[in-house]
Amino acid sequence: MFKFIHAADIHLDSPLRGLSRYESAPVDAIRDACRRAFKNLVDLAIEEKAAFVLLAGDLYDGDWKDYSTGIFLSRQMGRLNQHGIRVFAVAGNHDAANRMTKALQTPANMKIFSAGKVETVTLEDCSVAIHGRSFKARHVDENLAAGFCQGLKGMFNIGLLHTSLDGREGHAAYAPCTLDDLRSKNYQYWALGHVHKQEIVSKDPFVVFPGCIQGRHIRESGPKGCVKVTVEEDAVTQMEPVSLDVLRWTLTKIDLTDMEDLRDVFEKVRETIEQERAQAEDRPLAMRIKLTGATKLSDHLAAFPEKLEQQIKALGAETAGDDVWIERVENRTQGKYDLETVLADDTSPGQLLRAIVSTPEDPGQIDGLEDKLAELRQKVPPEAFGTGSILDLSDRQVLERITREAKKMLIGRLLATGEEK
Repeated sequence: MFKFIHAADIHLDSPLRGLSRYESAPVDAIRDACRRAFKNLVDLAIEEKAAFVLLAGDLYDGDWKDYSTGIFLSRQMGRLNQHGIRVFAVAGNHDAANRMTKALQTPANMKIFSAGKVETVTLEDCSVAIHGRSFKARHVDENLAAGFCQGLKGMFNIGLLHTSLDGREGHAAYAPCTLDDLRSKNYQYWALGHVHKQEIVSKDPFVVFPGCIQGRHIRESGPKGCVKVTVEEDAVTQMEPVSLDVLRWTLTKIDLTDMEDLRDVFEKVRETIEQERAQAEDRPLAMRIKLTGATKLSDHLAAFPEKLEQQIKALGAETAGDDVWIERVENRTQGKYDLETVLADDTSPGQLLRAIVSTPEDPGQIDGLEDKLAELRQKVPPEAFGTGSILDLSDRQVLERITREAKKMLIGRLLATGEEK
């Protein structure tokens, strides 16, 4: 039995975007966040007595500003080396863009796989074969997985690759390949990198994106870290996600539908901040709050956006002190009118609303409905209207339900104003 740690997308010394330019930002939590998360990774490997650590690309974040980035890495590799822990890495697109990585010698316990061809390293003490290939340029369009050899018999085979696989939203299509390409190599584990959101693509074999170790902006929200893998008798018996981040981003939507009192709004914001803080595993939070829903307060909230944001930021400071920082407040609420008010209005919306409200719920009493249903049957595949279907238009109860739901939806949309009217 042995354990290994799989991490990727370290982006050492990458700044946390969207925070540092604000005077009230949590400077101590921002500074060196990626370095501190990487220290947590090293601490975990030592604590778990890992046999080795896998780094699946983008160890750096492009060119270093100075040599301190490389020296920091060497120091952390030295800590692992003191405990006999080996490190295997491939260069990703950001590493390939770095012109300074060749200036410092690779630490003794660290192997960076070649960019020219697939290499295989065997670890006889734990019967492991690690196969990997690095990026040679920032943009790699070829299928690198195709060049990997077949798994070695009698070994636990690991593929180490930086790839977008068959495509992931928000990530460039680098070294594209398919799940079948990976399965065809007969490996037990594929350690992937490039996608910053943790994802277990497959369990047969294990194909895993561990995600980045530290969120750097609001699009990288939620827990970030690595995976700890336990292997027994050439099979994965346990795979555990481990959080390593030192500051957590969260995008929080707060529904203000039907709220009529500002005190209720701020109380709900307070409760939400407390809930998010409780789920943050004792980490400081950078929170973006998005207010949604249809409310009569919408115009009032929209009239003084800066005041609203400052009030909510002050509420965050009061509720959680330095543990929560409100990065931004977005008002996406919609206005809402009173049903009685609109019904009494002689404008076009009022007339339309009266027509909708007065529409019978008995389908047989709706003029022209049969003709419309006939048109619908011509446009939609017949199987959509089969017996028992939610669109079984021959069933009177189904028609009554659809009529009720349509009336409710149309009334709701007429009463709501704003961007989504």
